Amino acid sequence: MRCVTTGVVAALLVVAGFAFAPLQARAEQKSPLKSIFSLDAGRKYFSEDQLKQIIDRAYTDGYTDVQLILGNDGLRFLLDDMSLTVNGTTYTSDDVKAAIKAGNDVYHKDANGNALTQAEMDRIVAYAKAKGVGIVPLINSPGHMDAVLIAMEQLGLQNVRFAKNGETSKRTVDITNKEAVDFVYALLQKYVEYFQGAGNSTYFNFGADEFANDVFGNPGWSFIQRSGVYRNFVEYVNHVSGIIKAAGMQPVCFNDGIYYNRNTSFGTFDKALVVSYWTSGWFGFNVAKPEFLAEQGLRILNTNDAWYWVLGRIDNGGYKFTNAVANLSKRKFTDVTGARGPIDIVGSMQCVWCDEPGNAYDPDRIFQLMDGFKAAYADHMLKPADYTAVDEALAKIPADLSSYTTDSANRVVAARDAVVRGMRSDNQKTVDGYATAIENAVADLVKLANYTAVDQAMARIPADLSVYTDETAQALHAARDSVVRDLPASQQAQVDAMAAALNNAVDGLVKKDSGSEKKDPSSGKEESGSEKKDPRSGKTGAPIGKQRKKAIPSTASKPLSQLPKTADASLVAAGSALGCGIIACAMSGFLAGTKKRRSSRS
Repeated sequence: MRCVTTGVVAALLVVAGFAFAPLQARAEQKSPLKSIFSLDAGRKYFSEDQLKQIIDRAYTDGYTDVQLILGNDGLRFLLDDMSLTVNGTTYTSDDVKAAIKAGNDVYHKDANGNALTQAEMDRIVAYAKAKGVGIVPLINSPGHMDAVLIAMEQLGLQNVRFAKNGETSKRTVDITNKEAVDFVYALLQKYVEYFQGAGNSTYFNFGADEFANDVFGNPGWSFIQRSGVYRNFVEYVNHVSGIIKAAGMQPVCFNDGIYYNRNTSFGTFDKALVVSYWTSGWFGFNVAKPEFLAEQGLRILNTNDAWYWVLGRIDNGGYKFTNAVANLSKRKFTDVTGARGPIDIVGSMQCVWCDEPGNAYDPDRIFQLMDGFKAAYADHMLKPADYTAVDEALAKIPADLSSYTTDSANRVVAARDAVVRGMRSDNQKTVDGYATAIENAVADLVKLANYTAVDQAMARIPADLSVYTDETAQALHAARDSVVRDLPASQQAQVDAMAAALNNAVDGLVKKDSGSEKKDPSSGKEESGSEKKDPRSGKTGAPIGKQRKKAIPSTASKPLSQLPKTADASLVAAGSALGCGIIACAMSGFLAGTKKRRSSRS
């Protein structure tokens, strides 16, 4: 990041009469511009929850991405597997982690934490991805590597620091030391692969700014050009750019070291670079101007330092809060510092730095800056997507889908459930696609045939079919199993035929015993059966156990007056009188015999 002396030098130059107001870049843009909020989470430790708060506000305010500066003097994010193999030497994961944590503590022992874990970063990236906010990771090198240089020395590497006339840099690696550079390449490769796999990063920023500024006061670009080491810097930048491109991301670095002093004699920088243009330089610090970089085929990310704030500096010091707020109304979104004409940009980035990591986290002021950026540059910030067409399509879905075929109803449900709320204007096409999918699914709904007759026929089937003959039961099984559900209304005749087949099969059921009575399965009534032969008589008649003797009508107890008035009535009366006479005679003979027997005994 930016030397603390930048503001002082700039102030002196203004007094001396140098004009520093940047010209506006008015080139027409061919694609939507990035709007990025950047947070220095390398010098100062920020927790998972704090970073999620930043992501929440970035989403609400319409930023496309959040840049998480994870390596900048400190290295505040450690992967689960930090093992490295460099030039035949293997450094174990635990050793690398312990060395980096020790380096963080030497740089600044943060009471809030040392480094984020991979599990925490997994959740942070997933959280941002769910909100449609991209993550731009930044691991700075070859400068701003304080903690990593300490770790390299603890792991046994020698002469890893840039030195000049016996003065050794605390933060910049010696880019002429192949062993040290290869270690840094291997370390960066780990982080590039992680963010490639996380799948929420278009850009990967590797910094490449302020070379050995602790040794030179100003960044040491002019010195390494005079010494020829600048050629090593060009090779370094291009190698790291290649690592990032191979992972499918776009390489980003800061502008101050790229073609410093417009010098192209040391080689050509990779044209895939996106240059994060933050400073146009000052007296004695001759960075290449935006137009020159554009002429070399490099793209520009407008990182105007007029928007910078260093956490904790409210109304004094370089990059103070009051200036950052005021400059929101003084700069346009496309204003690139130092530009003298139209410059195409890929977007603009607002930055909060933590040069003094002991200063407390100040979310209120951070959010004030973010909200101010949104208000000042509303035309360039993402808006909530328009869900009007989606809501209109949802209103057309029938309240009851049970009267439609399963397949067509399921397509409607799938289209309805696919809707993701809360998207922003960069995903308007996706939202419009939801509406189209719902409309098409509703239009393709197929009305279901009426199965009422089938259901009624099914209800007639006896619970126990074992009491019926196999033939009739199997016929019913076949009729029942032939029922095909979910047919469309266009096949109503087929459904009605199923119901008729079921009813016929139920009506044709026959009990296994073929007895005198057959039960009507649909009514429960008994029907007359065939007669059975009596085994005792050999005669055919009523079934055994159910035969009854016919009662002979009696007239003896009836008075004559009640006898039938028929032609034979006199015969009946005569018969009755004759019967009475016979009984009387019998009784008379019986009494006479009894008297004679008594007399003889006496």
